Amino acid sequence: MARRLCRLPRLLPLAAAPKPQPRPQHRLPIHAVKPSPVAVLPSFSSPTPPPSFPTFRRLFSTSSSAGDSSMVVIGSADSFSTIHSKVQDEKLPAVFYYTAVWCGPCRAMAPVIDKLSKQYPKIPVYKVDIDLDGIGNKLGPLKIFSVPTFHLYHNGEKTSEVVGADVNKLQAAMESLHKQQ
Repeated sequence: MARRLCRLPRLLPLAAAPKPQPRPQHRLPIHAVKPSPVAVLPSFSSPTPPPSFPTFRRLFSTSSSAGDSSMVVIGSADSFSTIHSKVQDEKLPAVFYYTAVWCGPCRAMAPVIDKLSKQYPKIPVYKVDIDLDGIGNKLGPLKIFSVPTFHLYHNGEKTSEVVGADVNKLQAAMESLHKQQ
């Protein structure tokens, strides 16, 4: 089974990105434009409704219906640093889930990690959005180069890592972490 993952865009060299070319503007000669005596305004009462865009709020929901989920959403770089050092210092079991809203495989893994956090409520899952201000400089030392990435900690040390949308590998890693407690 192939792993699905999203590479972080800041790792790509900026020089390799093609520069947008200006579009040529086609203008009619002035004598070809004839003003009309009656201005035609666009109709705002269209028979077809505007297209609706899908919302992903449900996939990234932090509240659980059963109330027994161990998922915690990290809201800032400071709280990430505090929680990460607390897990290491106090030798707590934990899962850090590095994700991004724009990542398709991350959205596919959201219901899986939500189900696993309910299945193992004693193992806290910390959801970290990599696009938060100040988080970017903390990802390099942790070797987060693509999302989704899961780091599993036991006794304050990272015991395993799952990179990509590999459901079976993540379930096996969570089961192993649960047995180690």
